[in-house]
Amino acid sequence: MLDNDEKLSALILRIYDAALDDEQWALLIRDLTHLFNAEDSILFGSPDIGNDRMLVLSPMINADTNAPAAYESHFWKHDIWKASAAQYGFAHRGAIFHGDQFIERNAFQNTEIYCDFFKPMMNGTGVVLTAVIEEATQEQPMPLVLSFYKSLSAESFTQQDEQLIRKLMPHFQRSLAIRRRLLEEQQMRQLRELALDKSKDAIVLLDVTGQVLFVNQQAERLLRHGSLSIRNGRLNSPIPSERRALMTALLNAQEGIGGTLQFGGHNQITRMAMISPIPLARGELLEVSTRIMMIIYDPDRADPGGNIEVFARLYRLTAAEARILKNLLLQQSTAEIAQALHISIHTLRTHLKSLFAKTNTKNQRNLVNFCRSHPFI
Repeated sequence: MLDNDEKLSALILRIYDAALDDEQWALLIRDLTHLFNAEDSILFGSPDIGNDRMLVLSPMINADTNAPAAYESHFWKHDIWKASAAQYGFAHRGAIFHGDQFIERNAFQNTEIYCDFFKPMMNGTGVVLTAVIEEATQEQPMPLVLSFYKSLSAESFTQQDEQLIRKLMPHFQRSLAIRRRLLEEQQMRQLRELALDKSKDAIVLLDVTGQVLFVNQQAERLLRHGSLSIRNGRLNSPIPSERRALMTALLNAQEGIGGTLQFGGHNQITRMAMISPIPLARGELLEVSTRIMMIIYDPDRADPGGNIEVFARLYRLTAAEARILKNLLLQQSTAEIAQALHISIHTLRTHLKSLFAKTNTKNQRNLVNFCRSHPFI
């Protein structure tokens, strides 16, 4: 048994270390087993999220390898110790009980569960000290328990053993709660990343410094064939004007201001990226340090002539300019557009000059590529 506070503190630290590394549970529980002069032990309970098998964090050393599965599938429902603990009010969170409290050893060794399970599969276990770390609920029908075992002929567990478990119990509860929360966050993050990865949109997540945290498959494809790429974990471009525009957009996002960025793709197709700041609460839903989201729009996947009305309002286009733009996106020539809209070539060119000025483009090809890569089209 522990003989000073320093050893107890070291043991408590190990309990919290185990919250971060499941492999530490087995080592910790086995050291406790030796401390209690027990022959075996197990830390088990309801399954984790996404797992339908009984959770065993610290398996028994001497038991049959099939014992946990057999206990889960059948013997759990017929465990006399469990049933007695519930009957006498020892099934709640924090409860600690000795098997000898409920049934004498001579009587226990003649029971069906001893003859069919504890004797052949659990190396003749007949004495138990159990701590209920988390009680059973409707969502988790099996409680999370820590049990230490001895054979029928061994001495009973002592009051000192029980007192030590009582001292350690709050730390076990907190540590396992931390483990569960970390596991849930990890699994939710993986699910969110999977959803982002399967998204039809090209998505890049960045932290507040502009460091790239996540790139989905669509974004990888576009960045692989464009002037914008990832270098040393950061977005970069060999084109000075694009690089300056990128830095400005990221600085604005850090200040909570969204923006757009144009960059070149293969075959000189211009792509557009929307850069949006992510509020702290929403960033934690995506990834702990996510503060900026970039969505890259691929003109090859765009719907020509899509939401022209929204685009027109955004860039303050007149109704005539919007009609001309829509026809341009349908790949009509200037002559075809003039004829379809019943206007002269001179009037059409006047509208085109206004379109170029409002969208900061240079010519028809540049305008069409810009519009095809825009999120609102």
